[in-house]
Amino acid sequence: MKCQLIVWVCALFIMSCSSDDDGGSKAPSIVGTWELSKANSEFPLDLNNDDTFSTDLLSSELPCFKTTIVVNADASYTQTTTEVTVKFETTVNEIVVTATCAGTSITESGTWSLDGSQLTFDSANDDPETVGIGLTETTLSFSDTIEGFDQKLSLEFTRQ
Repeated sequence: MKCQLIVWVCALFIMSCSSDDDGGSKAPSIVGTWELSKANSEFPLDLNNDDTFSTDLLSSELPCFKTTIVVNADASYTQTTTEVTVKFETTVNEIVVTATCAGTSITESGTWSLDGSQLTFDSANDDPETVGIGLTETTLSFSDTIEGFDQKLSLEFTRQ
């Protein structure tokens, strides 16, 4: 009987000393510096007017485009983006959209909030924008719409 009691006490001791954590699966933090690494459009575009249509906007259509978002722990953010000039030309059969990098950057600042997977950026210059995000330790992804016409973009940022 004494031996069984010792086994039970040892078993309880071992169970009480086991790790309470979930193996380190803590939710990743959005705080950090994020650089745009992928931008894919819903439909193929020819933004650089080379007669080749692609959904890969960064490497194929507009490789000069860069954007970086710095998300701070104090709920502020700063986004620096390459300024892009977009022209819409209407021909008899189609609308031709061309985009070129202007060689300058636009910087925007504001506050951010994260509620589950809903990220809201509130800029001093624009209305707040909320997007559903995917977040890992190394990537931040969400969809957005190209301003000026109804074209959905899938954006992926890489933590720097």
